[in-house]
Amino acid sequence: MEELQLDTHRAVRYHWRVWELTGLMQPDGISRLWYLAYSLALNASVTILFPLSLMARLLFTHNMQNLCENLTITITDIVANLKFLNVFLVRRQLHKIRSLLKHLDERARQVNHPEELAALNEAVTTAQKGFQYFARIFTFGTILSCVRVAISSKRQLLYPAWFGVDWENSWRAYVICYGYQLFGLIVQAVQNCASDSYPPAYLCLLTGHMRALELRVRRIGYGTRRLHSAHGELLDCIRDLMLVHRLKGIIQRILSVACMAQFACSAAVQCTVAMHFLYVVDDNDLSAMILSIVFFVAVTLEVFIICYFGERMRTQSEALCDGFYACNWVDQRPIFKRNLIFTLARTQKPSLIYAGGYIPLSLETFEQLMRFTYSAFTLLLRAK
Repeated sequence: MEELQLDTHRAVRYHWRVWELTGLMQPDGISRLWYLAYSLALNASVTILFPLSLMARLLFTHNMQNLCENLTITITDIVANLKFLNVFLVRRQLHKIRSLLKHLDERARQVNHPEELAALNEAVTTAQKGFQYFARIFTFGTILSCVRVAISSKRQLLYPAWFGVDWENSWRAYVICYGYQLFGLIVQAVQNCASDSYPPAYLCLLTGHMRALELRVRRIGYGTRRLHSAHGELLDCIRDLMLVHRLKGIIQRILSVACMAQFACSAAVQCTVAMHFLYVVDDNDLSAMILSIVFFVAVTLEVFIICYFGERMRTQSEALCDGFYACNWVDQRPIFKRNLIFTLARTQKPSLIYAGGYIPLSLETFEQLMRFTYSAFTLLLRAK
């Protein structure tokens, strides 16, 4: 019964549900006009106005500590909204991925090999756990912001923002501003959870289908029955390889801008948080220090996870190439060997996803980013 339940698109079902709730993907059975009105109202009131209130507050900041704190939040929120906008722009590509996954799933169900099915289901499980991991991070951050306000000795908002009203001296204005910030923070956290976790989820899916194809290729030509049908199996695997390459090409297009934005955001936030941390240490503001550490760890882990799954995909592409070498090509006919040579020529170069078209998603890139962060932090420490 396991093969009948195979649906690798389940790996991003949480993401699609979030995109439906936040006005990006229209669900079935809902009026297009009603959903358009809902989407415009939600995104105008949160996706646009929320970061604008943060940016406006920058104009009224008078000291370095508040500037760093506000700048950290503002940069993170603006980049998060840009990634959310990118999802809207690539939504047609996401539908194409869904269609390709159906074809690859159908092939896996036809082959019905336990190892392949296990590899694909493992990829789905890993992607879903990734979403849950990000959800815990954003939940913790939201709760921490609320706790910080609750234990504060004076009235303050969840995040530094400008609303054009005197909320410090008006209880009603404060409740309205706080309520809006809490609502906006929850919506933004849900958006960011999907925006930050869908790149590793799609990389995980791509890696899983590469692994399933590798296992399929390695079995070609072995066994008495397979000896006579080896060439047909090779042609089927070549067709599957073409589908995997198409899937990789679409994933490259949808992740290029998102990953580049994440790299830029991480570098900027890490430097700003470093400055903020250096100043709040002197003031013994424990809650601000904890918030700075949480921001620093969060943006660093976001980049690490993307680079980690990019590295896994690259390693799996090399294993897929090795799989063609490992099949029983010695006993096959010349036409088999000729097609195999052509296929090997196409799989020699490891597959990589590039942020912005030129920064590879690999652990080496993450190491270089950490070196840059350390150098920047050391420079700030000396300049203090």
